[in-house]
Amino acid sequence: MMKFCILWFWINVCQVHGIIDRLVVQTSSGPIRGSSTFVEGHEVHIFHGIPFAKPPIDSLRFRKPVPAEPWHGGFMMQQDYHPRAFKKGETISSYEYFPGFAGEEMWNPNTNVSEDCLYLNIWAPAKARLRHERVHENGKHGNHHDSMNEHHERDFEGLPMLVWIYGGGYMSGSSTLDIYNAKTLAAVGNVIVASMQYRVGAFGFLYLAPFLPGHEDDAPGNQGMWDQALAIRWLKDNARAFGGDPNLITLFGGGSVSLHLLSPVTRGLVSRGILQSGTLNAPWSHMTAEKAVQVGEMLIDDCNCNATMLKESPRAVLNCMRSVDAKTISVQQWNSYSGILGFPSAPTIDGEFMPADPMSMLASANLEGIDILVGSNRDEGTYFLLYDFIDYFDRDSPTQLSREKFLDIMNTIFSKVSQPEREAIIFQYTSYESANDGYQSQQQVAKAVADHFFICPTNEFAIGLADRGASVYYYYFTHRTSTSLWGEWMGVMHADEIEYIFGHPMNSTIHYRQRERDLSRMMVQTVSKFAKTGNPSLDGIHWPLYRADNPIYYTFNAEGEEDMRADKYGRGPAATSCAFWNDFLPRLRNWVPQKLNCDARTKDNSSSPSIHRDTSWLRLLSAMALLMLIYSFS
Repeated sequence: MMKFCILWFWINVCQVHGIIDRLVVQTSSGPIRGSSTFVEGHEVHIFHGIPFAKPPIDSLRFRKPVPAEPWHGGFMMQQDYHPRAFKKGETISSYEYFPGFAGEEMWNPNTNVSEDCLYLNIWAPAKARLRHERVHENGKHGNHHDSMNEHHERDFEGLPMLVWIYGGGYMSGSSTLDIYNAKTLAAVGNVIVASMQYRVGAFGFLYLAPFLPGHEDDAPGNQGMWDQALAIRWLKDNARAFGGDPNLITLFGGGSVSLHLLSPVTRGLVSRGILQSGTLNAPWSHMTAEKAVQVGEMLIDDCNCNATMLKESPRAVLNCMRSVDAKTISVQQWNSYSGILGFPSAPTIDGEFMPADPMSMLASANLEGIDILVGSNRDEGTYFLLYDFIDYFDRDSPTQLSREKFLDIMNTIFSKVSQPEREAIIFQYTSYESANDGYQSQQQVAKAVADHFFICPTNEFAIGLADRGASVYYYYFTHRTSTSLWGEWMGVMHADEIEYIFGHPMNSTIHYRQRERDLSRMMVQTVSKFAKTGNPSLDGIHWPLYRADNPIYYTFNAEGEEDMRADKYGRGPAATSCAFWNDFLPRLRNWVPQKLNCDARTKDNSSSPSIHRDTSWLRLLSAMALLMLIYSFS
């Protein structure tokens, strides 16, 4: 208490005598004091652990977030990185598939784990921050009226703000990870960078709304999305205090970004988004209400709270779940994991935050004036393939995958589709030129995962965004970094681009190659230019808009000619594979039931029933149609 009083006395003495503490920012919630660091010759002010909502614990567990109470009379001190939300295995606070392996540890929690996790971090270039402070003080203390103060505010040209939303399949993740330290991005890009924590897993996505009419704030199914929305609103309201322009906010990061651009709750808050390796229409990135209810009921039973009581006593069930130990929930929720990228939590079609399925939302959206930078990595599938089929693969070395094992894995991954669809998928990813090459079979499985779960949904979504009026630019990250700790066979993995966008290769204490430092600087400048103007093209680079009739992407890679702009363009990416997923397979899916119904009617009147008992013709026809499609795109 004495320490707080001293701080209160000091800040007031500073104000009375005109002394300004350059590390204190006045926000709508109260004054906040940060810290200072220098990066690449630029001073950056850093603010960690800013509360934007009340701790979502006890009676606030599973509820929409409640704004934090303002603080008065003193300032919020610079805090250590705040606690992060629970994720898989939090009883041991880390993944332990490869104990001690730094490539895995970098994604594990580096702070205490807690439900009390709704905090913000901000990195602000000092010059812009202090310039705004002077403008604000002149308007406040000069011989002017309030209207003149508003004039000062309007004339101040603030910096753009990049708001990072971490990925993790809505089951894990934390803004506190070292890889998300944005000091270099802020300094070199001359942009403000912010990040927020949000609830993941069941804490952020438990859906019980059908059982709780009239209680829309309780377990609405998208608590984590509401967390993000509240954080974005706080940042927009306070952008000027940190030297930023509230009209130049760009969201970047995981699949959440695409939902914010379409949701009626957040649409209009921002006009730019960077979608990195994941869009809302991906199979893992959304969930129907019916599925979410099933997942919720299983979790309730696994936590001994009796899901059969939901219809008659939903409040009692909810109160029971609020009394369950957080670690129990964090472990039991994984009982609903349904195989590779089959996460038990995801944005739910709840009728409010997400009114309809992703492509329907996109089809009805007006995206004029919206700028999008979207991208994929070359080998999106290897990371997930390794973890889900760890008995088949080795982290460090490629695997000779027999045809039998290839079929076993493919049938497991795509077990939920019809047999004709599965046969077509296997045909598409069988390498007939090297059918006995087990290493090639391993790569083909990885490619199937990448195409189905990431690259092809991203392509489809990007074209849909463009069709609805957005200006869309597409990048393809194909650089295998020299410092990678993962086996060479894993290639350019999911999330490999993140360290380059945050500027880590520019750190001279880490042994990156000079080309990689240059690539990282270029990527930092690219996202910063996009945040400022809506166009990622740097001087001397022509980056065409991405459209259905001209799906041109720009490649990020540190290899090749001395001129890093050489051979930087392509179509697609994965144009042929994505024609299969986005065009052919949906037509096959719609055609097969009709054909089977027709066959059933014919069979009743046929004098040769044996013809119809043999379904090999259907697989052959599917393969032939697929082959014709492939040739048509080659």
